[in-house]
Amino acid sequence: MQNTNKFYNLMSLAVIGIIALPVGIANVILGYILKDSPCTSCWALRIMMIVIALCALFIVRYGLKFKYVALMLLAAAYGIWNAFWHFGIYATLDVGQGQALMIFGLHTQIWAGIVMWAVIVIFALILLFCAPSFSSLSATTTERKLNKIDKVAFVVFFVIVASNAFQALVMVGPPPFTGADSPTRFTLNPKYISWNSALGNLFSDPSLRGAMGVDKPDLAGKSSNFAFDHKAQNSPLNINKALNIASKTELNLDLNSPISAISYDEKTQKFTIATQDWGLYLADKNLKTISNHFVLDHLYFPTVLNFVGVDFMGDNIKVMGYNKAFITVKQDDKADEVAGFADFYEGGDKFSKVARDNLVTTRSKTSYIASFVADEKYSYAITVPDNLQKSFILIKQLNADDKISAEIIPELASNVTLKDKRELGELYITAMAIKDGMIYAASKNYNTIVVIDTKTDEIVEAYSYPEVIVNLRGLEFVDGVLKAVSYQNGKNIMFELK
Repeated sequence: MQNTNKFYNLMSLAVIGIIALPVGIANVILGYILKDSPCTSCWALRIMMIVIALCALFIVRYGLKFKYVALMLLAAAYGIWNAFWHFGIYATLDVGQGQALMIFGLHTQIWAGIVMWAVIVIFALILLFCAPSFSSLSATTTERKLNKIDKVAFVVFFVIVASNAFQALVMVGPPPFTGADSPTRFTLNPKYISWNSALGNLFSDPSLRGAMGVDKPDLAGKSSNFAFDHKAQNSPLNINKALNIASKTELNLDLNSPISAISYDEKTQKFTIATQDWGLYLADKNLKTISNHFVLDHLYFPTVLNFVGVDFMGDNIKVMGYNKAFITVKQDDKADEVAGFADFYEGGDKFSKVARDNLVTTRSKTSYIASFVADEKYSYAITVPDNLQKSFILIKQLNADDKISAEIIPELASNVTLKDKRELGELYITAMAIKDGMIYAASKNYNTIVVIDTKTDEIVEAYSYPEVIVNLRGLEFVDGVLKAVSYQNGKNIMFELK
């Protein structure tokens, strides 16, 4: 009997703790004194705390029953999810940025998550150490007679809940109003009070991932849902210069998947070839013989999705995935295969990892890329359009520290013009090369190559290339001649363009 009374006393104290501290402080001190108003999500968190306290009061009044415990755990689980979902909105912002008041350096939504986690832990500890048996606690068929601490818990609960209801009525309003995502400070002056409802936008976005719900990009051997037009005359740009095919060669190399990018190193006179399925191969100038290769374990952190770009960077080689994650490697015949086990399925004894990281972007955060190229100072990539947006953003990454330097929507030089009501985002850049400070970016859509001046970030020229090239994936200058690789009809084909 003594243990039973201890259990109920602890449950009442827990009610007082969650109502008087997080809910009460948020309502009285943060709300009435510091004028902080909860957003819609914060109100949901506060309501979940009230639901948890209410479940505990039911236990205090009617005994320990499965349905009360279940509802309490469900409320806590939702609260934890809500708190960290809420925090995730601000997690990638710069230091000190966010919304609402900070307590010991943490925004209130994080404290809500901590409270929800603490509910589960504290309730578990009470059950573990203070409950004599579940059967004895759940055997109550009538209302328990409340002692003084139980009554205090009920009084505190109803007072704080009533105060919260008043604050919510003032700042949120009655149904169907739902509150604001970014509310104004608390006031009793009706002049500054406005009620908002998000119900009209409840079903406006069919994607559960929102802006992140973009389709995967088109890959060398895996077509996307994007509809491609290979007629250059339909390009969004006015084009009056054409490249023609000077030669065509079928590449017969032993590769694990279609070629997704190429790069040529004049110093060593070697090609590096990236394949769609995480393969990198070193080949001779004539693309006849492979000397070394590796196959990446792409799931090792960070995950590098299918390769779309590759380039030599001094003695190193950088390979880029379409999710803007990359690995930089160095050819090393004495590489430690054991150390490379985490990164390589094959080739861990021939290549060593120099760096493996993500490009952390802002403007292009919700876009994929399908190409990549580098010069001595910067690495470059261009976003591709998808099911949610038409995107053409030039990403510049400083090679010295692998950090983003710029995200630019290129302007057009005076000699390059867009057709009426057309936009750059219609282009689908799948291959890039660089020469004399100029980026040559090839679009699979409309068979267009745009030339971008890296000093001015302007598109200074536009070319068409023949429509028989339907899946251009690799672009590179070799001895001043532009080479293009297309994977079509199940074969990797090298075209020389002039």
